[in-house]
Amino acid sequence: MADFRWQFSVFVSRWRNRSRYLVRAPFIYKNWWALPLPKLGVGVVLELRNGLQYVVRAGTTDLAVVNETSLADPYAVSGLDDLPEDAVVMDIGANIGDFSMKMAHARPSGRIYAVEPVSEHSRMIEVQKLLNQLGNVTNLHLALGAHEGEIEVHVEGGHSSSMWGRGPVEKVRLTTLARLMEEFNIETLDLLKLDCEGAEWDILLAAESVLPRVQRIVMEFHCLDGWTPEKMAEWLRQRGFGVQHTSGSWNGLLWAVRTGD
Repeated sequence: MADFRWQFSVFVSRWRNRSRYLVRAPFIYKNWWALPLPKLGVGVVLELRNGLQYVVRAGTTDLAVVNETSLADPYAVSGLDDLPEDAVVMDIGANIGDFSMKMAHARPSGRIYAVEPVSEHSRMIEVQKLLNQLGNVTNLHLALGAHEGEIEVHVEGGHSSSMWGRGPVEKVRLTTLARLMEEFNIETLDLLKLDCEGAEWDILLAAESVLPRVQRIVMEFHCLDGWTPEKMAEWLRQRGFGVQHTSGSWNGLLWAVRTGD
């Protein structure tokens, strides 16, 4: 019975999102009529009304990823208008570059670092860069965590992770946020975005020394190893951030802004 309730709630949630997307799509996409094509086996280039474009392949999670960033806007990008024109953004778990391209387009004088451990996703970031002629995106094929080394990443569509998964496994360099900021001479991160399927706790805890140089964090969280959004919110507040988050026993969203305290 519990399994049925879970499946039913997922079904309702999906159709609720699809209904919202259907209403918003014509206002966001120029060629909104092309949205069903990837589901029918036809790849497309989706064109947004702001001039941004995305290659969306058939038989992949590309469409869901692009729709989430363009239509659902889970990280409230539209509310980040106060970011400086030359903002430095780190996109951890960049997937095919959807969020990175959105930020690079919005801040053409900024620097965007797209961190993605899966080689096929990293290849698609290059495709999106070329399509949009965005020279301010640095594509980094690696993973972030708690230490320097090498890690195995499960390659499974839009849910690739070092924490769980099935299917093929790739080995990739593992490093820390502090080391990456040092390598690229990053003094201040105006925005740190994390969507890394459970690795966010390792990354943030190991980044404590550079957190004073991070101005804003947007992230998807997963409740793992005793970490809850309430616990992470308190941990960040103690380090000078104002924090808001959604509820959720498994995952959700968290937003943190440096208060200067």
